[in-house]
Amino acid sequence: MLAASTAVVAGGVLLPTSAFAATPETPQVGSVTTMGAGHGGHSHHDIAKPAVKWVKTTDSPSGITVKLPGKATLQKLSAPAGGTTVTGRVYSVKTDDGLVGFVVLDVPDGQEYLNDGLQGFLEGYNEASRDTLTSTSSQKTTVDGRPALDARLSTKGSDRKVGAARFIADDTHIVQAVTLGSAANEKDMDQIHRQILASIRIP
Repeated sequence: MLAASTAVVAGGVLLPTSAFAATPETPQVGSVTTMGAGHGGHSHHDIAKPAVKWVKTTDSPSGITVKLPGKATLQKLSAPAGGTTVTGRVYSVKTDDGLVGFVVLDVPDGQEYLNDGLQGFLEGYNEASRDTLTSTSSQKTTVDGRPALDARLSTKGSDRKVGAARFIADDTHIVQAVTLGSAANEKDMDQIHRQILASIRIP
């Protein structure tokens, strides 16, 4: 699942036909902080697990920050789109419960691509995996005044995977947060996803 899902996060995020080339790099991260119940201004239900070491990760080019449940692996992206080259970064973390992906794409007029982001993600996943990932629900919302899209994700079969995604658009970026894991770990993955969303800071 890790290999397929990493390819998914990197592939088809903007447009279904985009072929992203990813090159592993060393991530730039902040200090490691162990978050437990009652810490960090979150309620008990917002904490994934007391033993998880949440790492503040900064996307240096944009200044966007997020806390992820472990030290992230960074992949740089570059892809042709609409006569220009789109660049971005994928930060991924494998946990005991599943996979977390956080993506920052450098695009002008990010709102234009917001609706394409979910469909591109699903098509990218289904090209890279033997599973068929679908969105069971999606809802438009706003995050700090920025348009956003939330989606619930699921595959079928005995090894069913579930997860969630959020896409946030501003004038110069698309930000994507994805969690995906076994249906047996759905509760823990939901808690991780909520905590990641609460930690995103876009300058």
